[in-house]
Amino acid sequence: MTGYITNHSRMVFGLALILGYTYILSLPFKPYEFSYLLKAMPVLILALLAFSGVGGLGKKEKVLFMLAMSGSAAGDIFLDFDRTLYLKHALASFLITQVAYFMLFVPKRDMTSWRRWLTYPLAAMAGVLLYFFSHTAGPLFVPVIVYVMVLVAMAVAALLVANNPWVNVGGVLFLVADALIGINRFIMPFEYSTNVIVTIYITSQLCIGWGLLFYKQSAEDVSESRMLT
Repeated sequence: MTGYITNHSRMVFGLALILGYTYILSLPFKPYEFSYLLKAMPVLILALLAFSGVGGLGKKEKVLFMLAMSGSAAGDIFLDFDRTLYLKHALASFLITQVAYFMLFVPKRDMTSWRRWLTYPLAAMAGVLLYFFSHTAGPLFVPVIVYVMVLVAMAVAALLVANNPWVNVGGVLFLVADALIGINRFIMPFEYSTNVIVTIYITSQLCIGWGLLFYKQSAEDVSESRMLT
């Protein structure tokens, strides 16, 4: 067994979870000092857990995971400052996240899984959204096309990751959160959009973090325990 999971590391993950949902609960009180830091803290904590060796990620996997979390933290900060003014900056930051996640998930894929059939609805949904965005995104349309294509590739790769439902769900939730950002920004603004989007987004990151750092390792612990009994 590689890596390690302790009660302390689970408590640190719990702190990330608490801070993430505390940010959601604090949204009605914005603006307030250092809200951007509170929003970024969950992914920064996940990066710290990976850096400390939790989950036994390989060297390349650890770098990719930390890169994904760093891009997410930057994107979180940009969006917390101003969702309109810094949208391009956030797109660039999250593009780094999507590429890193894609490279992390692809080697873990199972092309024989029944989930491969779900990739077609995801691609179709992206096509429909891009059609609508083409009428309203203006000069942002080209960056949006690039981002959506990479985002869908990431979600498909996450969906195909073998034996890890947390990553499967987390990747799709990330896609849903970003799709809702596009719908709210370019197609049809809706009430409580920030609350809904941020809740889905933070949940997606926590699912991916748990799946990569804890879930697989926990399964290995169970397997080893059975072998010893």
